[in-house]
Amino acid sequence: MRTDPTPPAGLGLSCYTENLAGYLSARDPRSTDLLARSVRLAVDPATGAFSHHDRALNNLPGGRRLGYRGAPDARTALAGIGAELAARGRVLVVADSGALPWLTGSADDHAPHLLVVDGREADGHWHLVDAFTALFSGGGSQEPFAGSVSDEEFGDLLAFPRGLTPVHRTRNALAFGFPVPPPEHETYQWLAEEPGATDERLPGGPWLTGAAALGETARLLLADMASIADVEDTTGDGSRGVLEDTWAAAQHHLFRDAHLLASVDAGLSPSERQAVAATTAKWRELPRMLRFAANSARRGRPRPSLVTGAFTALAELEAAASPLHAAHGYGGPTARPAEAGTALGARLSDTHAPQGG
Repeated sequence: MRTDPTPPAGLGLSCYTENLAGYLSARDPRSTDLLARSVRLAVDPATGAFSHHDRALNNLPGGRRLGYRGAPDARTALAGIGAELAARGRVLVVADSGALPWLTGSADDHAPHLLVVDGREADGHWHLVDAFTALFSGGGSQEPFAGSVSDEEFGDLLAFPRGLTPVHRTRNALAFGFPVPPPEHETYQWLAEEPGATDERLPGGPWLTGAAALGETARLLLADMASIADVEDTTGDGSRGVLEDTWAAAQHHLFRDAHLLASVDAGLSPSERQAVAATTAKWRELPRMLRFAANSARRGRPRPSLVTGAFTALAELEAAASPLHAAHGYGGPTARPAEAGTALGARLSDTHAPQGG
């Protein structure tokens, strides 16, 4: 691995949207504004699935979209990624967050993580960009990275030899806000541009948004924490990853608020700026408080009132600021559900239903 002297500048987004933003901005300078205005939280109480955007962010200008590709082996994957790189100049690939060689310490999980490939060097090394930043609960961390890796290193960080968990499959499918079909092979995955547009309808439903979504998130979190506390074997912690989805929602909403406050044409009054600052403060403190509550649950001392109180306060602040957000084009209404019985909708419902709780 070779590291560039200057790392990329990040936007403080999640492990999917941080590098998606970089990819999209190279296609359309207005994409950052679109991403900020797309932020909203929707939760399917039937499956525990989350959608973080009210627009399909994989839809590209010119009637094109990003779709998943997959391969069963590294050689086939690198050939496909190379072809997309030659055609488009950059490629989004699905990497294993726990296998990135630029991590410090250990990640919390082995999970899908988007990277940008933006070049191939004379000696065959692949140039990668990862603007994501994170601190992990076990003391590890990730800082923005730009540099190059060999074929072998690239194949290693892309590999999911045992496939993805149901939670991770759901996140991949909904990473862009609305369902994008997964590839046949998930050992190695990347995204390629193709004709068409993703349907902006959520499967099944009804999905909850606004205060109802925050209330459902609190319920799912408490069920997750209870399952973590009950697990006594080494087969896993029993969670559905709601804490990670909540962390992603917090990063997205912080980005939304910062973008709104920085908009030169917003013309916000002092009271409106105060309302945005209040939601910002609550979203910023939420991940830290939830980590504390989760660690407390692992020690056998659950704190449900801490969780419900935090989400109740957040829901009240978001409701108060909602007219302001809507007036400036942030977080539109949730699209109507896809027709019952669609293949993907059924797949999400059957495969990713909450386990217990």
